[in-house]
Amino acid sequence: MPVETVLLKANPLAEKIKADVSSRVLRIKKEKQITPRLIALLIGRDPVSRVYVRLKQSDCAEVGIDSKVIDLSGIATDEIVESVLKTIERLNSDPSVHGIIPQMPFDGQVSEEQVFEALNPEKDVDGLTPYRLGKLMRKEYSLESSLLPCTPKGIVSLLLYYGVEVEGADALIIGRSSLVSEPLRKMLQDLNATATCVHTRTKGIHEKIRNADIVVAASGRPPEIYGSSGIRVIGDMVKEGSTVVSVGVRQDPQTGKMLFDVDTNSLMGRCSFLTPNIGGVGPMTRLTLLQNTIIAAELQLGVSSVSA
Repeated sequence: MPVETVLLKANPLAEKIKADVSSRVLRIKKEKQITPRLIALLIGRDPVSRVYVRLKQSDCAEVGIDSKVIDLSGIATDEIVESVLKTIERLNSDPSVHGIIPQMPFDGQVSEEQVFEALNPEKDVDGLTPYRLGKLMRKEYSLESSLLPCTPKGIVSLLLYYGVEVEGADALIIGRSSLVSEPLRKMLQDLNATATCVHTRTKGIHEKIRNADIVVAASGRPPEIYGSSGIRVIGDMVKEGSTVVSVGVRQDPQTGKMLFDVDTNSLMGRCSFLTPNIGGVGPMTRLTLLQNTIIAAELQLGVSSVSA
């Protein structure tokens, strides 16, 4: 008998989060005569990244946050590292800038390590500097008031909002990135799930997926591009009544089609909870960025007491 599948849509949370951020922006404007400001750095040429940056700018405009994009993707390869680091240094010291988001993935010689080590943790609205990740690993954070990685925090917020049973669950995350997988594993573990990351070298990966209560597909390795080393979660791969979260997406370089890590159609009637490929984790990531930006502004301006 088919399972009733609840779609974990971001819409019910969106208005609540935007209203909260808007009121906090107004408070800063009233008390400090300052508009919170977010700067996005485009360091790569990934077309999906450019779409996300445009959407983030639109989100900022809705809640009254000033936003700007600095496009560094066209700089010559032998100059890109120096240009990126100098730009970050300038933004770090600019008191009118409260949040900086280096949009990943990066091109060429620029590494994530270089970028996030250079970034001021107070302006790290991605939550990916060594300081912020250290706070996460030491469990010195609050879901409500700390600068946490956007996608993992957005996923956790979605699961909690819809009442997904996380405590005691076997949670499997497909992928091992420092951007999503590892921070999410720690956050789920802190909510008393047994959380594991699997990857291309994991033995018995399909058996592990089938036994999991929560499956988070975050590898971004569609079979159309990666062949036999790619993976897409489909209906008969997961346990009946499980929760499946779709994170990874790539654009097919040949067709331009968006390729997702989850075949949501085949999971309807099998999962108890399922995020849609569009309207689920993507909007939650952007909403969390708004939350992080206002938290960062409040920290820097001393408007309210929040967790550092």
